[in-house]
Amino acid sequence: MLTSETAIKKEAPGKHVASKEFFIFMACAFLFTNMEGMAGNFRQKYLVDILLLPSESVAVINTVCTLVPFLLSFFFAMVVDRTPKPGKDKFRPLFLVTAVPSGIFAVLMFWTPALFSELALVMMVAYQITITVLYEGVKFFAGTVNQMAVVITPDMKERDGILSYRAISSAIGNSAPLVVVLVVGLLRGPGIISGEGMMYLVSAVLCAVASTAILLAGARTLKERVIYSPARVNPLLGYKDIIKNKYVRLVLLSEFIRSFRGIASYMGVFLAAALLGDASKFLLFGLPTGIGTMVGMLIVRALLKKLNSKRIFMLSGVYSVIANAGAFAAGAYAFKHPGLIYQIIFFGFLFLIGLQYGASNLLPSMFKADILEDLEAATHKRLEASLDFVIGIGAKASDTIAKAMAPLILYGNSALNFIGYIQQSDGNYLTQSDDTKIRLLLVYTMGQGVFMLLCAAPFLFYKLTGATKDRIHEEVMAYRESIAQNDDVG
Repeated sequence: MLTSETAIKKEAPGKHVASKEFFIFMACAFLFTNMEGMAGNFRQKYLVDILLLPSESVAVINTVCTLVPFLLSFFFAMVVDRTPKPGKDKFRPLFLVTAVPSGIFAVLMFWTPALFSELALVMMVAYQITITVLYEGVKFFAGTVNQMAVVITPDMKERDGILSYRAISSAIGNSAPLVVVLVVGLLRGPGIISGEGMMYLVSAVLCAVASTAILLAGARTLKERVIYSPARVNPLLGYKDIIKNKYVRLVLLSEFIRSFRGIASYMGVFLAAALLGDASKFLLFGLPTGIGTMVGMLIVRALLKKLNSKRIFMLSGVYSVIANAGAFAAGAYAFKHPGLIYQIIFFGFLFLIGLQYGASNLLPSMFKADILEDLEAATHKRLEASLDFVIGIGAKASDTIAKAMAPLILYGNSALNFIGYIQQSDGNYLTQSDDTKIRLLLVYTMGQGVFMLLCAAPFLFYKLTGATKDRIHEEVMAYRESIAQNDDVG
């Protein structure tokens, strides 16, 4: 049972998270995102060039597997945001029980029984949808390990620091599968790994095992230090409170616009296959951008001492267009004029693109943390999962559209086919036309830049910064102290 003495002590400003706990949490963020990144970076390549599914079938899989888990998350979020019993944690039990299932389904996404490959196309599609929906469902609860960042300490400065380091760890984790696939891909040469499909499967196993192990370790080590209101309320009212918040609506709109960049991200692995002859070499594109992302987040952390998060985010949108335009020009020139120096310049621009990701990866989590406190000050409720769901409405809507459109834009007989990519034949990459390569490059670069600029526009009206942010934090701290005092009197 939480006593008022321990509660007030935990609410005191200063460092609460010991080094061991901090590193375990960073490892959780890294390895869980590593598992997510395996699916995010190579799942579409598996569907297109290993299973050789038509573009229309891939579009159906992507649409259903985005919409259904999102609709389910409406109910999942209410489960997560339930009021925990006195002395019990909110997040740890959830990612403890879903750590193993999330790893299993992550692997099954890259394994298709021969029986389904021999049956009708509709059976293949049904199997892929079932496995992916199950994965997304358990991943929702396993992913609550990331929400530990906002309850692992009551101190605002320590919280923001942990959020920023978590963003860095997650960014590295998202790129780590590129290294895993490249290394595993090297084993195809001596015949240890047979074929591209087995390369993806072995890589998925490695990523899933590591994620499962660290989540289990995190459930034993991490602590929740935010005091929860004992009042039990209708969880649907939490959604109402969130929707009424003006800052939520602004971030929701921004996320809706930002997630359209998924069309551009989708093309990355296919661009590597077209230009470099092997999807496993996507690391050569992803590594400069990943390094740039890490450097960008360090730059953002430094800039936060001079500028507020809103201003940095808006400036990063302008920068993104400039950097991506430069990357397209440099890449197109390097393609038409082969030479090491031009390739180096192109990779240099990919690094510059990564600098912008420092802002887009780091700052949204800080905006959400500030909005959570704004909501807590007004309603006395902690609504982490419900807030993620509501803000995610915008992101999922555009992400669904992007994932449905991307394969149609990439290849097939659809009128949307802009790129003209040709699928593999007998496990071998076919030569893509010069126009296809340039169009892949155009979408991969400028698609990112334009949507990052547009998603910054709603923040013209965002005011949850500076003195307003500090005042709200003080109100929240005062309320939590009152809970502890009332508990002591009771």
